[in-house]
Amino acid sequence: MAEYVVCTTPEMAKKPKNISFAEAASIPLVGLTALQALRTGGVKEGSKVFIPGGAGGVGSIAIQIAKKMLKASHVTTTASPGAGTDICNKVGADRIIDYRSEDVVKVLAGEDFDMAFDTMNQAAEFGGLIKNGGKIVSISGTPTIEAIESASKFGSPSLLVRAFMFMSRNRAAEKNAKKAGATWEYIFMKPDGNDLAEIAKYVESGDIAPIIDTEASSLDDFAVAADKLFSGRAKGKCVIKVA
Repeated sequence: MAEYVVCTTPEMAKKPKNISFAEAASIPLVGLTALQALRTGGVKEGSKVFIPGGAGGVGSIAIQIAKKMLKASHVTTTASPGAGTDICNKVGADRIIDYRSEDVVKVLAGEDFDMAFDTMNQAAEFGGLIKNGGKIVSISGTPTIEAIESASKFGSPSLLVRAFMFMSRNRAAEKNAKKAGATWEYIFMKPDGNDLAEIAKYVESGDIAPIIDTEASSLDDFAVAADKLFSGRAKGKCVIKVA
């Protein structure tokens, strides 16, 4: 954590006028991650998308981006009963599976999603959910060499790192996606002011709303937000005020 962050002009966008600074701070990481993952997955008007963990920081904004920005026709998600399900309904999910009482993979087998967004290292289980020609995109689990090379400003990783990545590669995800006639890819979010500005337009219009679980009043009180985040029970984002 820091009071100041240095970034380049192309990585920035103006804050939407209709939200607080705390709400604005909750958007860039999850918003850019979701938008870039969904676009990598080819989500477009009419797409049928699976976004598990719909009440989480990434999931809650990914559902909104899929529906409002990219015009997906259907989004299925997972959540626990109560507050989690309420958030998923609020952000526009079309179908919510209770992962505590149902086997999500069995329930959704054969649903032929155009894209599955792997937010929780479950890509290996998604082959039976995706349609021929569809895409599974991961942001969780062990990254691929290709993802590291794409995100790095310093060229290819060292031979040692490449060897580790090769040994740790999620071959089950690749194999099961290929069996379904689909593809699997791991991505890293890339800071992009144009993408942020595009998201900001939808926030300012009211089509996309930030979801905040916990807001720490100062850096001295950071543990309030950090503890909730690392508990794995946060709904939406946890924010720490600097002022």
